[in-house]
Order: sequence, then structure tokens, then C-alpha cells
Amino acid sequence: MPGQKLGQHWLADHHELEKISSFLRLKNDESCIEIGGGKGALSKLIAKDCKRLIIYEIDSKWSDHLREHSPKWGDNILIRETDALQIRWDRDSLGIENNEPLVITGNIPYYITSPLFLSLAYSTLDFDRAIFLIQKEVAERICAKHGDSEYSRLTVSLGAFLITEILSDVPPEAFKPPPKVMSSVISMVRHDEPLVPLNLVDLFERLVKQSFHMRRKMLRNNLKSAFPELNNSDILSLLAEAGIQREARPQEVSVESYVKLAELINVKSK
Repeated sequence: MPGQKLGQHWLADHHELEKISSFLRLKNDESCIEIGGGKGALSKLIAKDCKRLIIYEIDSKWSDHLREHSPKWGDNILIRETDALQIRWDRDSLGIENNEPLVITGNIPYYITSPLFLSLAYSTLDFDRAIFLIQKEVAERICAKHGDSEYSRLTVSLGAFLITEILSDVPPEAFKPPPKVMSSVISMVRHDEPLVPLNLVDLFERLVKQSFHMRRKMLRNNLKSAFPELNNSDILSLLAEAGIQREARPQEVSVESYVKLAELINVKSK
């Protein structure tokens, strides 16, 4: 049985596995990183389509299983028994050449979704595309538009670096054991350039985190807690310059406006 403490629900429906494979569109000159190989249902399907398949699997039972069975799927598979949250997202650490096209995939447990995606987004790793299977509720938060009820800190933090899209939904019965919720396949590609300058990432994340800490409050009130060095007049002036209404709540502000606000706060704080 999958380890429930690790949030493991194996995707077993062959039709759904084939759909993920088609979304990946792997080519024989691309390397692919898979997060959480498990039994290898997706691994054995996609190994033949790529140059290399590097599988990260934290559970020793399943990493041993993969080492035993993966030679039957191809000689291009590398198994790493590593916690996905400990992955360093740079080409040297991953063992990926600078000119090597890279694709990332995985069936991601709920409890690591946010930290894993934020770590990947905030890294400077250039990847061609990522296709993940995640809980539908989280996918809707990631892909929400400002003003939507699902719009969240995660939407803004990822949106500054990534273009995201829900590709399809996957019902519980496609898994063993079936989860209690719907899942979704989501795609991620990087913006040509990050919307937020890399030197402002820490300030930007502080701004976004504190803005959504009390999402029912007006943004200007949350900014008082996040940046106590700014007085009321400063905050209202910065909001106006960023094109944000003084009564706006956190979920009503676009990613671009949060970036602009971070840039203005940075200048004001100097």
C-alpha cells in the first residue's frame, strides 16, 4: 500500500497516464526530472521518449522497487533517493548540462506543493516546461485571476515567475487508493524574464506573504504590519503610484501591481 504519511495516491488509470505523457511532449534530446516515481507507472511510459529520466523518490521501499524494475524500461534512468524539498534547482546540482533541454514532472502530494513550487519558481533554473499532477483546489489557486476567490499568496508568488495553466482534471477513481478530492494536471513555463527583479525577490515575498496574512483586510492595513517603517501617508502614496485603489483587498491586486509596489517600497526604504 502507498504510504499515507507521505500523501501517496498512485495514478493507476492508463488513459490518464497517457494523457500526462502527451502533455509532456518529450523529445529524445531532452532530459526529464520526475518527482516521486513510486511504482514507476509514469516512469516506464516516458523513459523511452527522453534522453535521460532522473527520478527523485524519498521512500526507500519505492526507490528500491524502481532500481529493481527500471532496467526493463530503459538504460537511461537514474534513481535518486532524495526528499524533493531538498532538491537544489540548479543545473550543476541536478547534473544537467547547460545546453540540455529540461522538462519536469511528477504527482505532487498536497503537503509539499507550495514549498516545492516556490523553491522551483525562485530558483534561476531554466527549464522548458513542467507538467504536474496536483490537487485540483491547489491548481485553481495557482491559476486564479486577481479578483477570483481562489486568488492567493501562491498565485502571486508563482505568477511573478511562471505562466500556469490547468490542462485537465483527474477523478479520484483514477488513483489507488482513491483520494477524497479531484486532481488536476497543471503546466508551468517560465516568463521570458521574471516579472520581479531577482534582487527584490526577498522583499517581494515578504510583501506578498504579509499582504495575504489577513486577506479580508484592506491591503493598506496589512502593509502597516509588513513595513512598520512606512506611515499612513507613505502607504497611500505608494498604492496610488502603483495604480492600486486605496480600498483594495489583497485578492483584488494583480501580480504586476504587487511587483510595482515592491519596487516602489524598495526605493522608498533606501
